[in-house]
Amino acid sequence: MANIKCYFGIENLNLTNPQRNTLVAELQALGENNNGFAPNERNHWRIRTDNNAAIFEALFNEDNLTIAAIKARLATIFNVAVGTITHSTSQSAYGLVVTFIQGGQDKVRSVAFGYNGSAWGTWADSNAAVRAYLAANAVAWGETV
Repeated sequence: MANIKCYFGIENLNLTNPQRNTLVAELQALGENNNGFAPNERNHWRIRTDNNAAIFEALFNEDNLTIAAIKARLATIFNVAVGTITHSTSQSAYGLVVTFIQGGQDKVRSVAFGYNGSAWGTWADSNAAVRAYLAANAVAWGETV
């Protein structure tokens, strides 16, 4: 697939702290131009004040943000077969929301900011979606209203 500049978010729904920290560290390591000149192409992130959600911006390889790729990461973290992880999806005003489920429990929610249900939009689409999300959830993210 292609490289895309976008925002991508995750929320811990039922991970242990070590599982959460491992997932965040793995996502922080992604990025196709982390040594490049353009700051918005280097992987950088914002962690929610409760440490249970993060938003990443970078030039990503789309393949690293697919449902299958995230399931593979989670399977390694949980030390389970990837086939034991299921998911549900919904389209929100901000982008595609995916909830990953293992052992009957919702474990992680992700949002592909600016994803329209079938494809990534432009960086401007993703940026507008993440800004709208942060405005709607300002208190949780430590913003003053």
